[in-house]
Amino acid sequence: MTPLALEMTKAIKNIMDEYGEDSSILILGRYGFDKYKLTKTGLFSEESGNLVCKEYPQAKIEYLTVHRSKGLGYDNVIIINMSEGKYGFPCQVEKDPIMRLVTKEDDSIEFAEERRLMYVALTRTKNKVFIMAPASSPSRFLIELAKQNDLPNRDKLPKEIVSVKKKKCPECGYPLKYEDNKAYGISLYMCTNEPELCGFMTNDQNHLFDLKKCPNCEDGYLVVKKKDNDVFYGCTAYRKKESCGFMTTILKNGRIVLDSKRLKPF
Repeated sequence: MTPLALEMTKAIKNIMDEYGEDSSILILGRYGFDKYKLTKTGLFSEESGNLVCKEYPQAKIEYLTVHRSKGLGYDNVIIINMSEGKYGFPCQVEKDPIMRLVTKEDDSIEFAEERRLMYVALTRTKNKVFIMAPASSPSRFLIELAKQNDLPNRDKLPKEIVSVKKKKCPECGYPLKYEDNKAYGISLYMCTNEPELCGFMTNDQNHLFDLKKCPNCEDGYLVVKKKDNDVFYGCTAYRKKESCGFMTTILKNGRIVLDSKRLKPF
């Protein structure tokens, strides 16, 4: 059970009290997975493609991503995941370098396309829009709206954007980007510099040690692991049938005991 699901339930009650049980409710998310976060709480379920509120099953609720809602209209709208972050709203996932070459972007306004999507979300309603956002990291869009309009609860929002400072590559100084890497099957912090110039990547943002080839086997590679106060490299092949148990300590009680550059890079 999460605060989001509880606040959603309260908003649904408010809508039904003011507009009746027949009032249509559209829940808008920036991503498709936002719906599944709700269903995992136990307060919402999915039936025949629609969301059902456990406490108010008579409410007529539909879930759509903002993209899919273009051109549609509902009595009332609830926007969820109005948070600041990589998978927030605005979306801050860095585009593939190849896609940047073949697509034209509007650079005159920050997050121009995301702002257009926000306008789509705000104009799907006939009556009211309820916006759900985490108090610790609300979207920059919500902060801007609160500054320009007399929104309820705006005094609870920070005056400026709460953003996470980006880590920099220890090899070349470029920012690191976080992404799920299909080639290695894990999430990695990767250097945004050109791959030919710097190929740094690590699985631990707090211990920036580059991934290496395992010197003990052909299939595995070394990732950063932690136990108590020690940091070490462990081979990813340890779970396979013919497992590799190679590991070597990098930090012992906070002190470096291994020069990781001596290990073979990728």
